[in-house]
This record gives sequence, structure tokens and C-alpha cells, in this order.
Amino acid sequence: MMNESKYVWFKIAGIFACLYCFLVGINGMSSAIKHMGADVAESIFTTTSDPIIALFIGVFATVLFQSSSTTTSLIVGMVSSGALSLAGAVPMIMGANIGTTVTNTIVSMGHLNRNNEFKRAFAASTVHDFFNILSVMILFPLEMAFHGIQRSAEWISSLMFGKIQNVEILTAKSPIKVAIKSGAKFVEKFTFDNDIVYLTLSVFITFAMLYALVKTLRSLVLKKVEVFFDEYIFKTAMRAIGFGIVLTIMVQSSSITTSLVVPLAGAGVLTLRQIFPFTLGANIGTTVTALLAAITGTVAALIAAISHLLFNIFGIAVIYGTPFLRIIPLSCAEWIADQAVKNKLIPILYLLLIFVGVPLTTILLSR
Repeated sequence: MMNESKYVWFKIAGIFACLYCFLVGINGMSSAIKHMGADVAESIFTTTSDPIIALFIGVFATVLFQSSSTTTSLIVGMVSSGALSLAGAVPMIMGANIGTTVTNTIVSMGHLNRNNEFKRAFAASTVHDFFNILSVMILFPLEMAFHGIQRSAEWISSLMFGKIQNVEILTAKSPIKVAIKSGAKFVEKFTFDNDIVYLTLSVFITFAMLYALVKTLRSLVLKKVEVFFDEYIFKTAMRAIGFGIVLTIMVQSSSITTSLVVPLAGAGVLTLRQIFPFTLGANIGTTVTALLAAITGTVAALIAAISHLLFNIFGIAVIYGTPFLRIIPLSCAEWIADQAVKNKLIPILYLLLIFVGVPLTTILLSR
């Protein structure tokens, strides 16, 4: 028992160490982009100047990284460095919400040879897809027309830090800022004064530490979760949303939390309508990583992170709060699951089309 307790405390210490290194990676990435100058900033801005292209870049990048947390953290780092504008960041963040659902859809393929299980599992995974797609379909054009999410995020940040977006959140004398910058300076020593090497190493550290955080938190938190799901978590929609938020914050990955319930749906332990609100909570919980990344950056970076949070909150309020809209993701998920059982090529084509074909084709045609 004593050894097990020590092991838990060792893991907790590891979590804090990974979090520190993650923030060092974000800071190093931001510094490297600043050093690389206007040419890089201009090329990134040109790539994302069209909001529709920025949206699909967000989708495809998240499919490649298998993590919206990683994508949004990189976006926050680029905004902090000035390489990416807020206007370009918000559509990319919306796209990241769609791309992150690919993981649990892939997980559902494990039930492919058992029709009834696969029908339930595929519906449970795609309901998240359809909700996020519907959120983008409703909120993206509204945001492009009125910039409501960005302006709301700017208002919230102005209440906290004022209206100057390039001011740093943590002051130069902040011990947290000093510790993070010292770590980034230490990393820079191994880059031979090469900004590309510095950027590559910083991105690697960010990815590696995020992966380590997820793995450590998963082993610490998720072992005994499944047992309590049906009895305690899914009795009400609000409880499911709340638990989705908390669990995703703890494991720093909506992909993990949503993938966790897919086998339970396949086994018939949970229904589609029980799982749906849980995935919405996961959408909110996954925004914490970008908020953490913004701590080391500017107010503009914080605005980008808050925009991610507000996008998910507004999406839930509009869609889940409106009965006729709430039924759309459920109906679409049930329909495509029926079709997938009849023809096993459909789920494969669905994955390739939604998560690779459409975003990649759109990006390539824009060049």
C-alpha cells in the first residue's frame, strides 16, 4: 500500500514536470518564430488569410496530430509571436474541433465484424462528429460576418489585462515567467543559434510533453472510471456534461475521454443519448490546454484561447439548448450507423472523405 502511494505521488510530480516542459516548449516555439522574422510570419499569414482555408487547415492539422490540444496550443503560440492574426486563428480553432473527433471514430472500427456492436459504437463516435460539424456550420458564418466570438474573447481579456493585445500576461518579474524563460533559454543552447532547429526542438518538446501528460494522467485517472459511468455519471445530461469537462481537463485530451465511451456503447452499457452530452463536456474540457499555453504568451494569445472556449460554449448553448437542433446530430449518427452496417465500405469512405479528402483537397486547391 505504501509503495502504491509513493508511485501515485511520483506520477503527480511527473505531471508537474511535464506541464513545466510543455510551457517551456510553447515559449521556445513563440520565441523561435519571433526570431525568424517577417518572412515566416507573412507566409503563415498568407496561408491562413482565407478563413475557409484556415478552417480546413485546422481540421487537417488536428487529424495529423491526433489532438486538438496540440493544434490549439500551436495556434496560441503563433498568435503570441505575432505570426498569426486572431482573425486567422479563430477559424483554425473551429476546424480543430472537427479534426479531433477522428480518433473515437477510428476506435469504433474495432467493432466492425459484429454488426449490432458496430452500429452502436459507430453512432456513439459519429454523434461527436456531427455535433462539431453542425456547430461550425452555424457559428462559422456568423463569426465571419460579426466576429462575435473574437469580440467576446477580447472583452473578457480586456477586463483581466486591459486592451493592449501585445502585452505579456505574466510580467518579466513573475517567478513563473522567469522559470519558463530560463528553461527555453537552456533549450536554445542546444540549437547552435539556428532558429529552425530551435523551432523544431520546441515543437518536439511541446508534442512530447503533451503526449507524456496524457499517458500519465490516463494511467492515474482512468483505470477505475468505467465502473462508475453508468451508475453515477450518466443519470442526467448536466451530470454527464460536467463529468466530460472534469475528466477531459484531468487527462488533457477529448480524444481519450470520448474514445473511452465508444466500447461501452458497443457493449450496450450506454445509449447514444447518454453519451451525447458527455462528448459536449469533453469539448469544453479540451480548451484548458490552450488556456495553459496562453499563460506564457501575450493577451492576444489569451484571446485566441478564450475564443476556443467560447466557441464550444456557444455551440452547446445554441444546439443542445434548442430541441429541434439537438436532435440533428443524433439522427445523423443513427442514420449513418444504419448505412455502415449495410455496407462496410461506408465508414471507411466516411473517414477518408470527412477527415482527409475534403480538407486536404480544399487546402491544395487554394495554392
